[in-house]
Amino acid sequence: MKMNSNLKQPALRHTALALALMAIFSTASAEDEVAQLIKPDSVVIVGLGALSGGKDDRAIYGQYNGKRNSDAYAIVDIDWVTRDDATGTWMRIKVADGGLDDREVSFSREKQGAWKYSAEYSELNREYPRTINTGMTGVGTTSPVISRLAKAGTGANVNIGTERKAAGLGYEQWLTPQLQFEANFKNEDKSGARLWGRGYACAAYVCGSSTTTAMNQANFAAGALLLVPEPIDSSTKQIDMRLNYHDDKLLLSFGYYGSMYNNANGSLNPIVPNAFNSGLGVALPGYPAVGNNIIAGGGMSLQNVLQSAMALPPDNQAHQLYLDGSYGFSRTVKANFKIAYTHASQNDNFAANGLTGAPAGVDSLGAKVDTLLTQFGLTARPTSNLSLLANVKYDHREDKTPLYRYNLEAEAATPATTPASYTNNGAAWFNNRTSNTKTVAKVEASYRLSPAWRATLGGDYNEIKREVPTSAADDNVAGLTALRAKTEESGYRLELRRSMSETLNGSLSYSESKRTGSDWTTLSTLDPAIAGTTAANLALINQYCGGKACYGQKLSYAAILALSGNSVFPLSLTDVKRDKWKFSLDWNPTERLNVQLVAEDGKDTNNAPVSALYGGKAWRESGVSLYSLDAGYMLSEKFSLNAYASHGEQTQHINHSTGYMADLHNFNDAAGLGLKFKATSKLNLTATLAYLNDRNKYGVAAASGVSGTTVTAPSAANTAQAAIGLPDATFRQVGLRLAGMYALQPNADLRIDYGYSRVKFYEWQWSNNGVPFTYSDNTTVNMQNRQNVADIAVRYIYRF
Repeated sequence: MKMNSNLKQPALRHTALALALMAIFSTASAEDEVAQLIKPDSVVIVGLGALSGGKDDRAIYGQYNGKRNSDAYAIVDIDWVTRDDATGTWMRIKVADGGLDDREVSFSREKQGAWKYSAEYSELNREYPRTINTGMTGVGTTSPVISRLAKAGTGANVNIGTERKAAGLGYEQWLTPQLQFEANFKNEDKSGARLWGRGYACAAYVCGSSTTTAMNQANFAAGALLLVPEPIDSSTKQIDMRLNYHDDKLLLSFGYYGSMYNNANGSLNPIVPNAFNSGLGVALPGYPAVGNNIIAGGGMSLQNVLQSAMALPPDNQAHQLYLDGSYGFSRTVKANFKIAYTHASQNDNFAANGLTGAPAGVDSLGAKVDTLLTQFGLTARPTSNLSLLANVKYDHREDKTPLYRYNLEAEAATPATTPASYTNNGAAWFNNRTSNTKTVAKVEASYRLSPAWRATLGGDYNEIKREVPTSAADDNVAGLTALRAKTEESGYRLELRRSMSETLNGSLSYSESKRTGSDWTTLSTLDPAIAGTTAANLALINQYCGGKACYGQKLSYAAILALSGNSVFPLSLTDVKRDKWKFSLDWNPTERLNVQLVAEDGKDTNNAPVSALYGGKAWRESGVSLYSLDAGYMLSEKFSLNAYASHGEQTQHINHSTGYMADLHNFNDAAGLGLKFKATSKLNLTATLAYLNDRNKYGVAAASGVSGTTVTAPSAANTAQAAIGLPDATFRQVGLRLAGMYALQPNADLRIDYGYSRVKFYEWQWSNNGVPFTYSDNTTVNMQNRQNVADIAVRYIYRF
């Protein structure tokens, strides 16, 4: 017994020693963590980077990071933190990407629980990746001078982009232990230019022949398309002030938010020569203005139409007052709410911006839009197994903008003349109001059926009421078949989750919704008062429109299709059925291996009635699917791997009213592999390899036509185009990134990064088989379709 006792004694002593050492080092580790929170390290990073290739090789890689136009760059990153132990005051200075064009600098000083003030500055440049080759001068100004090139590709290469510079100030003050005041101000200046343009095809009452002899299109251009970049010189100011209150149950925020946008450019006024490409690339003068015999006062030449003023975004402002918060009725029942009132206005002067032709006595749009938003939500957990959620939001937007007839469209005079003459007192188009009321509601219940199973059931409701025309005399809308005053969408969601074991979890969800709505407000122009209305149309007017003008009347799907079987109902308003399911699996067979699988599929279907003769027109169906696999594996404490792969598809089917059908299909495949390796106590290595392949297929087929009550074969032109088809648009990218960090000393590291990007793409929209799209002045827009760039950087990291 004594021997046994002696044998056990050392073991007890070793155990006690081990526990003591664990306690000591555990305490030391905890103290280190606390010390890090009390006095976190400051970090300074400096270095240099270099890039391969030219700016055309870096067009995609350097869009947003400021690395397109320079072969080398400086690296400056600072995070400097200080704390005054005597007063508990913190100060922090941060610099991110200080050597690049997307730099960010911030400063803050605070006494926790008492006050805080801060300042920040940031820049963000966006380089447009495509290069413009043009004879234009003054690109990016409000008065560019367009000059036709004798041959495409012989002009100057021009790159455009935008630059954002933002500065902000912030202040916080605790007035009492429960009451806090916050104020933030931000100003952002934006300058540069972005791709824009204009085109026009001569209407007979604007430009063309003033006699019975038609214009000879071998000698004149009937239309043109020009690239005219939009000049940008604007500022946006934002102010946010609020009072925050809290106690044991109530959280409240009452505040003001204001946004003021100012554009230094009111209009764009290009100077356009009277020389435009024909279909064969030959320089031709544009159609001349028609004479007074065609329309009172005469028309405008193609040249003058193209160099008339183009309106740019006007100055505008918005002011909002809001109150939001939450209240805890108990530990298991909580409510949240918000009410906000916003007044937005836009009254920029037309004449001051170089814009003429406004209605008599109108000097600005005078836009006013008032919005009232209210929201209330409730969450409850009546039992340990049951969770409930309910939320409702009401958003009323009232557009009080005055209505005026801004655009007068000439109509052929009656009785007809030779040559045809037109009257200015034709169709008149009002500015469009956008008043609407939205109500959104959501309910959800989640119940734990057993320790392994949980079920969730939810319901959603979305209602939108909007203004629609009542008569052509008050509000004339063109280009559409019908509008809907009210749409409703309701649906349900069901999800089942199961813990199949300690290492395997999965879920399966399904959702379905349907959108319906009120009858339609027809925009049909059938009117018995119009001279020359055919007997067939009079019969339709009598049967479906009560013998009166059809425009503005509320009709059913069937009635509108009877008036015109080729009718197209807007995608945002038509009946729709949506279905979506999702499956996910999370598997952790060991502490070292984790695998996640996600599969989802959804489809939206146009559920509106269709004409038996014409079939369903416009958008018919769209779908989306995604399958992804992510895995992580730790081979050892020093070596870990991660990988992912995904495949996604998007489809859209359209039966166009002009006689063709489109089957659009996007495929997206992505994969990646990463590793982390702690080679030594001082050296850490990382590597990532990524692959992306995005492909758009444009399936085109000719649609059948209709003659009277007979379905006819597709037109020869549409059949020929469908036979040619459209090529795929593809984008492929391979990216490699290697990094190594070596500890020079406990508070200093040396890091080397190497990145490589290889891009290959094909887009027929801008260039096909090496032939670029050409504007009417021989301007072209192109981009190198194979881009390879290497980026290497060396950083010195110092902590103190």
